Amino acid sequence: MIEAVFFDVGSTLIRPCPSVAETFARVAAERGHDLTVRDVEPHMPAMDAYYEAEYLRDGDFWCSHEGSTAIWLDQYRYVCHLAGIGHDAEGVAQTVHEAYRRAECWETYADVTGCLRALKERGYALGVVSNWDAGLEGLLRDLRLLPYFDTVVSSAVVGYRKPNPVIFNLACEQMGVRAEASVHVGDRPDADGDGATAAGIRAVIVDRHDAEKDCGYERVTALTDLLELL
Repeated sequence: MIEAVFFDVGSTLIRPCPSVAETFARVAAERGHDLTVRDVEPHMPAMDAYYEAEYLRDGDFWCSHEGSTAIWLDQYRYVCHLAGIGHDAEGVAQTVHEAYRRAECWETYADVTGCLRALKERGYALGVVSNWDAGLEGLLRDLRLLPYFDTVVSSAVVGYRKPNPVIFNLACEQMGVRAEASVHVGDRPDADGDGATAAGIRAVIVDRHDAEKDCGYERVTALTDLLELL
């Protein structure tokens, strides 16, 4: 019998809004650079690829606040060089990063609050397990999501990151639930699926863009579908 449901955060509960390209272009313009969203948008796949390469090489940057801050800044600096404003990379990167530390630059997916409310009404304990910096709890508070959760476990705070099963075990301990009576929901088959499974937790992948059909895990395309699986 399932007693608890854990959630990833980025691309599961929330997404950047405005987009990184939009925020980057705004910051660049405010700093006197002649860049538009149309100029920046083509560099977003390269930024994503940069992150994936670093994550696969050594994702332990998520295990500290300093490391998790550095990976964000490194991505934004990289885009600066690609966009031809490398001479101001530090200033632009810092300003973009500061923007995404604030709730007004994030958007909760439309299906999130209804799903969380329904799960709470059914008596499930809810928690967060996320590779994120030390500001996660404050961000969730400002987004009015924190009251739904009984525990929030951030990799930068506990020193372990997904897919290490330890971070999932710590979440279960904090919540006082058994792994085998828990479900973890996230968007990445490697971090969320493999990590939860290694900890003995049932994994569900939220595949909002229908891109993980062969992930090997239970899959939903919207969180509203999760209610039917439990």
